[in-house]
Amino acid sequence: MNHARSSIEPYAAARFRRAQRLPFVLALLAALTACSALERPSTPDRATVPGAGGAAGSAAAPAPTPDASSPDAAPPAIVTPRAPNATAGATQALLAQSRAARAAGSYAQASATIERALRIAPSDPRLWVELGEIQLASGDAAQAATLARKALTLADDNAVIADAKKLLRAAGGG
Repeated sequence: MNHARSSIEPYAAARFRRAQRLPFVLALLAALTACSALERPSTPDRATVPGAGGAAGSAAAPAPTPDASSPDAAPPAIVTPRAPNATAGATQALLAQSRAARAAGSYAQASATIERALRIAPSDPRLWVELGEIQLASGDAAQAATLARKALTLADDNAVIADAKKLLRAAGGG
């Protein structure tokens, strides 16, 4: 009888260990499911489009547009105003730190700080202009011109465009 009991014990111990892991696995699955549910779709569905009439499957028609009479007219573009966010404050602080380091003549520190800001907001053209100005001040005119061109591709503000063009001229690239 003792022999039968000893042959069952390893199976019971393994089953017990699996039972101990079950709550952890379930909690992990619940957390992953919650994370995937929080992601927003890349394109808005009809429920989020103004004038769509509520749910995606509703029969209500979108609000008429001036050229809605043509059969191939595209729906109006949805323009959402930019809300201030936390990254704007972080990039502003890093931009100020970078400018202070550049004014002190510490171009390596200024460059590292602005590159950190660019990792937060890579589409901010002001940061590309700032990095270009640092590169120009440290003697790399070719890199400064490249960064000014990058800023011009991203800029939609006349002041930033003017700054990028000024940098490009100073770097000898335009």
